[in-house]
Amino acid sequence: MISIGKPEVGASLCDHLGVKDCSNFLFADPENKLYNDLELNKGVDVTFFNPATPFAIKDRLFKKDGMKRLNEVLGKWSGAFYIPPKREQAFNQGGTFVFQGERTLFAHYDESTGAHADIEAVVKTARSAFNPLSPAL
Repeated sequence: MISIGKPEVGASLCDHLGVKDCSNFLFADPENKLYNDLELNKGVDVTFFNPATPFAIKDRLFKKDGMKRLNEVLGKWSGAFYIPPKREQAFNQGGTFVFQGERTLFAHYDESTGAHADIEAVVKTARSAFNPLSPAL
């Protein structure tokens, strides 16, 4: 996992969330190099004012146990407040990618706030890349 921010802030966040062995899989990108190279969506218009944002949030809330899961996630963020190294990074949208060497197996650019990749599709892609006996993509 790669995130904007400084390595020490990432370590602090992992401690706050109780994520074990976080340093084995969390990498910091304080200069925004990877975000820029991947041309991820950014800007306040995409982050907050994109019409997809309320629909993404609605979809998450109305899934089975959606409100329960939202409360669990928000509860973990209580007391956590992290500011990106650069002001404009606050308006970066993320993405989810699975690579095998230089080959991109899965690419999802978050369209707006809350519009994340289907985690089951991500895991299925990653598993099949590392286990040739897994079902086809």
